[in-house]
Amino acid sequence: MLNAIAFAVLSFLVILGAVMMINTRNVLHAAYWLLEVAIVTAAILWFLGAEYIAVVQLLVYAGSVGVLVIFTLMVTFRTRHELYRESEDNSLYAFLVSLALLALITYAILFSPAMTRVLDYEYQPLRVLGIAMFNMDGWVLPFELVSLVLTVALVAAVWRTKETSSKRKKDGE
Repeated sequence: MLNAIAFAVLSFLVILGAVMMINTRNVLHAAYWLLEVAIVTAAILWFLGAEYIAVVQLLVYAGSVGVLVIFTLMVTFRTRHELYRESEDNSLYAFLVSLALLALITYAILFSPAMTRVLDYEYQPLRVLGIAMFNMDGWVLPFELVSLVLTVALVAAVWRTKETSSKRKKDGE
């Protein structure tokens, strides 16, 4: 019973975060709400027994993507006015896309043979993937090097954008 209540509360928090992310006009606040959704999704995955996926969710989305989005927004926007996006009413389109996605997911759950297959307890592909990836002879070093290269590329792009925009201001464009 306690797990069901925790799952319901966490599900409500994910939906609340997604709605707040869409409805806020401040782009930085939307990034914070995206970060909240990623963290609560990791908590839901943890409660469902997918600990490895929950940790990957925290590392990749909450740790990397969320922080990089917030870092990018804070560095590239120079005034408070630039952080606000124009409000457009796309409610009808969003509702139609949501209905189509709900129909597709319902169809996949009800009629897909993959959804009805019972997995063998000896079949543990995530454990094998985790051992292969985080073993010192595995993919941990290339994975970290790629994340470092992407971070350096992001910082260089932001730096280059700042130099170009300040040069344009000096030239009077």
